[in-house]
Amino acid sequence: MSDKFALIDEMYLEGLALKREQLRRQNPGSEDLVIEEMLCNWINDRPLDSPGQVRIQ
Repeated sequence: MSDKFALIDEMYLEGLALKREQLRRQNPGSEDLVIEEMLCNWINDRPLDSPGQVRIQ
């Protein structure tokens, strides 16, 4: 994997870890499985970075 892709992958995983910890703070006492489900829901439901349809070129 190139250095750029390795950096992107590392940043993505760090971002997920930060969001996971935020969900833990917002939902104290929730089990790990529930937190992971919330994280998956957040990944699938978060808005795009700009309005309009997604275009793949």
